[in-house]
Amino acid sequence: MDPAISKLVEEISEKPPRSKLEAHAEVIAALRRKRRPYREIAQFLQEHLAISVAPSTIHDFVRVRRRRGKRTADSNEEQPVPSRQVTAASATENDVQQRIAALKRRTPPDQSQPLFTYEEDEPLKLQRKPPPTRAD
Repeated sequence: MDPAISKLVEEISEKPPRSKLEAHAEVIAALRRKRRPYREIAQFLQEHLAISVAPSTIHDFVRVRRRRGKRTADSNEEQPVPSRQVTAASATENDVQQRIAALKRRTPPDQSQPLFTYEEDEPLKLQRKPPPTRAD
């Protein structure tokens, strides 16, 4: 980036957080690490911090922060991910990619015969395909 432009960008102040939960992100993350459901987190915030929030709002907040964490590779805080989750996810993704590639390689069925016969005074009739022969 041009040094003059980067200097201008650095001079712009950051916007304040839009979410009232932003100040309590660490508390929410700690409760999620303890596998607390969003309903319990909402009750905790209401009782101890006097913040009224719906469980779905907490879910959306956590989901957005998780996505941001994946996008920013230069973040200083790296959250540890158990290795079995990574391998299971990548194995599943790899399996899906292989299945998609196999479907793309398939040749389309032979469409040389029409599927229907048309006669002016008759309804459409589906052409019956002969049963496939088994090669044993």
